[in-house]
Amino acid sequence: MKKTFIAPFVAALLALSFTSCDKDKGEAAKPEAESNYVRLLIADKTSNAITLLNPAKNEQAAFQATHGGGTLYAVGTGRWAAVANTNNNLVEFFDTGIDRHDDHVHVVGTPKWGLTKATGPKPSHVYASHNKVSIFHDGNASISHVAEGQLHSLAAPSNFVTGDAHHGAMILFDNGNYAVTHKNNTVSGSLPEQVKIVNTQGTVVSGPSVATQGIHGDAGDGQQALFGSASGVLVVKQTGEQRLIPYPANAGSNWLSTIYYAKKARTFLGSRNNYGVFRIDPAANSITQVGTTSKFVRATLDEEGETILILGEDGVLSVYDAATGTPRASRSLSSLLDVAAATPYIVASRHYVYVTNAPQGKVHMLSKNDLAEKTSFAVSGAPLRIALVGADVEDEGGH
Repeated sequence: MKKTFIAPFVAALLALSFTSCDKDKGEAAKPEAESNYVRLLIADKTSNAITLLNPAKNEQAAFQATHGGGTLYAVGTGRWAAVANTNNNLVEFFDTGIDRHDDHVHVVGTPKWGLTKATGPKPSHVYASHNKVSIFHDGNASISHVAEGQLHSLAAPSNFVTGDAHHGAMILFDNGNYAVTHKNNTVSGSLPEQVKIVNTQGTVVSGPSVATQGIHGDAGDGQQALFGSASGVLVVKQTGEQRLIPYPANAGSNWLSTIYYAKKARTFLGSRNNYGVFRIDPAANSITQVGTTSKFVRATLDEEGETILILGEDGVLSVYDAATGTPRASRSLSSLLDVAAATPYIVASRHYVYVTNAPQGKVHMLSKNDLAEKTSFAVSGAPLRIALVGADVEDEGGH
């Protein structure tokens, strides 16, 4: 009978290997923990109450905005959030005290309101890039802008007028100029028809060269800006070149009125309820639908810009790869909330999805992998709008 002999040190090595494999399997099955530096800023549906929630520690702090009903925007590094109130002509800024630097954070002070307040008429669009916050004011077509580092030192941002009043927007380019909407009154109503490029004094650097039947929604990657329009997706490069990407042949009268840029995926997307969510490829001059949902309550990117989340009117939440459109997860939320009644807002970190539930006074925390509920947080009042701020990283820096 043939026998196999294993030297003691080899046997020990194999045993260690098997133990290591078992450990790896156990670790793979362990749910990912939320970063200690992720924060959720939550606005009440009816009052001026603002809640700052630390989901990793289930800790909350209460604050008061000047007015209720504001729209929340995460700003740049995640340290700041903008609270915009169009009806009251005010944008104010909230400091989380968490300043992100690539893969680590610095904790700088305690959460509080900043000094800067923008009081231009009817702020409708807030855009954060290049460590700067820019605001378009519908009331006089002006742009307010301020560096993040000045939000505790300047009482008001700089401001310049770009043209006639309209419901507009702008994108900041890498070279410091803005692509901004332009109203030429060829189409009735408040929507602009064209886009021009201006500097920070409001001087036109490159005039509008493409006319549309109405513009709404924009996003940019620093080199180019995309605007949703009734005539196609308008591409404006910082060099001044402009062109339209046509909609799919079956679009009919539908057009994309919200535009997104997924930073990690390096992909533009667009959406419109009753039409769907689409990937936009300026290089290929193409527009391709993501999934099959046409009627949705919310469509939003995760914090990194890697995935897009779509909540259908039927209550089904789906997660797609922003670059490819490949589905990653999907489930009905009808057991958690009435989507029609709650009209929830959604944000997502690397590992978790957060869904507001104003009627029940909750924020639901779902695993991003399978959308199973991990827990829910009771928030006083009617928590509705939400922004993911702070930093989705693991380490605090020491320099």
